Amino acid sequence: MSTAEMIYELVKTLPEGQANLVLKFTQFVKQQNDVASLPQIPPGTLTGLRGIAKPSGDVPTDVDIVDDYTDYLIEKYK
Repeated sequence: MSTAEMIYELVKTLPEGQANLVLKFTQFVKQQNDVASLPQIPPGTLTGLRGIAKPSGDVPTDVDIVDDYTDYLIEKYK
């Protein structure tokens, strides 16, 4: 008897709530296997992009961003 068949025979004897727990656990295990089988990004592939969106100087505050956008809209719709 295979492992899957043995598990099936055991699960058939469980109450519905416990069988549902076994189902959720097996779905979790399968998901972990699926994630592990995804192609991995080779090291260094994204290294060249590091810092590309980083602003130079001080990081603007929320107020600065709102003010800049407000000024932009005023200029645009004059």
